[in-house]
Amino acid sequence: MVRAALRYSLVQYTCLEESLTLWYLLRRQEIPACLRIGVRKEKEKFEAHAWVEYGDEALNQDEALHRRYAAFEQDLPEPPSEQP
Repeated sequence: MVRAALRYSLVQYTCLEESLTLWYLLRRQEIPACLRIGVRKEKEKFEAHAWVEYGDEALNQDEALHRRYAAFEQDLPEPPSEQP
């Protein structure tokens, strides 16, 4: 659903924007998803990537893609709740 919405966006989105959106929506539904950010150095080029995990499964990325990045271990705090 998130990817479909972003596909019709007027601006190009990144893996971080997609992952933050998905992570936020899942957490709002009390689904314990984790936002992961990983890095790697490939031929003198620094690269970063973001994805969402539930359990040990990547939800919005091909499993082989995110395995190429060293993920940071720190989880992000809960998203803020909406005020009535």
